[in-house]
Amino acid sequence: MIETVNIKDISGEQFIKIPANFKLKGDKVYLKKFGDALYIIPFDNPWQSLLDSMGEFSDDFMENRNQPNVENRETLDK
Repeated sequence: MIETVNIKDISGEQFIKIPANFKLKGDKVYLKKFGDALYIIPFDNPWQSLLDSMGEFSDDFMENRNQPNVENRETLDK
């Protein structure tokens, strides 16, 4: 879901009004900038969106991946 919102500039800081259907839990978030995009990540559970997305991969995800066999290596035991 994508929605358009206006950016307000007050004293050099930018503000956006988050619509009710995008309401976040809690009173604190992480804000991450990737290029020109901003990501708002829940502070109390930052990994939940990743965990929720795990079921979105198709059954054939990585089916044709050319993964080499696991190498036998020396142990790190002393």
